[in-house]
Amino acid sequence: MNTLSKFLLIVSLAPGTLIAQEIPESFVPVKSNGMGGAYTAVSNDENSVWTNPAGIARVRKARTRSAIHVVKFPNMAVGGNASTLSLMTGVSDSSNEDSTEAISNNADNLESEPLWGSLSAFPLMMFDIGSMPSLAGGYVHVTTKAVTDSDDSTQARVEGVTDTGAVWGMAITNRTNRLNFGFNLRYVSRHAYEETLALTDLKDTKGMLTRMQDNSNISTAMALDLGFMWTFADFWFPTIGIAVFNAPISCKDDYLNPFSKSREKVCGTVFKGDIVNPDAVSTVDPTDIRFGLSITPRFGRKIAARISAGLHHMAATSGSTNYGLADIPFQKLVHAGIEVFTGNPLLPPPFSVSAGINQGFASFGASMRLSFLTLDLAMYGRDISTTDSPEEDQRYMAGLSVDF
Repeated sequence: MNTLSKFLLIVSLAPGTLIAQEIPESFVPVKSNGMGGAYTAVSNDENSVWTNPAGIARVRKARTRSAIHVVKFPNMAVGGNASTLSLMTGVSDSSNEDSTEAISNNADNLESEPLWGSLSAFPLMMFDIGSMPSLAGGYVHVTTKAVTDSDDSTQARVEGVTDTGAVWGMAITNRTNRLNFGFNLRYVSRHAYEETLALTDLKDTKGMLTRMQDNSNISTAMALDLGFMWTFADFWFPTIGIAVFNAPISCKDDYLNPFSKSREKVCGTVFKGDIVNPDAVSTVDPTDIRFGLSITPRFGRKIAARISAGLHHMAATSGSTNYGLADIPFQKLVHAGIEVFTGNPLLPPPFSVSAGINQGFASFGASMRLSFLTLDLAMYGRDISTTDSPEEDQRYMAGLSVDF
């Protein structure tokens, strides 16, 4: 068993949760996490698919775009928290016979050290259709999580979701490239296992594999995302960003809201297929409405700072229909950050460092773009509390892509 196979085994052994209170999300890029997630009014790189589809138009100026102007491969990102990094070290140093034991022994520390890990790839190509910037790519996002239940420390809420699919996006822009509209169509094939288990069950590797085979939901869906960005002045480039992820093209009548603990009609992207666990959080990606503001003060000809703030996962209700998840604690909605960078404020910078506030916790990041290589690093916190009192899980991510 090589190191990658061991990592995938770890991922497969840490599945999903019926009562998880971390906000369910699609992939969040490394660079965005380093800036506290406050990217709705900043989105200006190839990861606009996941932050604001209108930003597809801001990756290149119109005069530098060509029939095919960006190709990124493999565009990978890997993430983990302290528990996952410790586990990976133990697994990579162990013999094949000891790997399974190293994995299962991690359950002993789960009460004080929650487990979270992710592995993603998003190869893509950007091109113009007429005068409209466009993007096409495939992706795989694997996320695994295990958190001890606050009400019963002998139980663990566990989650493992693998999303595979393809995305096509397009943006409309004006002559100055400061007014942008965009959209994505995303096909998602999802394999998800979510359950609340005794900690002793997590140590039974063979039993966990059997549970995954028997109790996983295997489903598909088509998602629609929309975005808008407007830079309305030259001085400090003030920008408004609005994005709607998982536009409400379908609804589920009896969705179990993990925050209100009640059954509601929730709209967004609804998954269909072999649904073994209909109460799983992953059966619906609720509509995620985001609003952001940013300004870009300059410190000289070559150095500038981008300051941004925003709200994510805002919910709207019409009668008994919910567009998004209600009752999410306010601190989990707030994102703010600052990025200090070199280069043109309206294009992806060649080098930047960032810091921010993500759900009440500090984040830090750095990014470097060479002619052929992009490297992103981030450290950030997520609120994983099952109560009204915030509880931080500190996470680390790294992204690497070869650019053609």
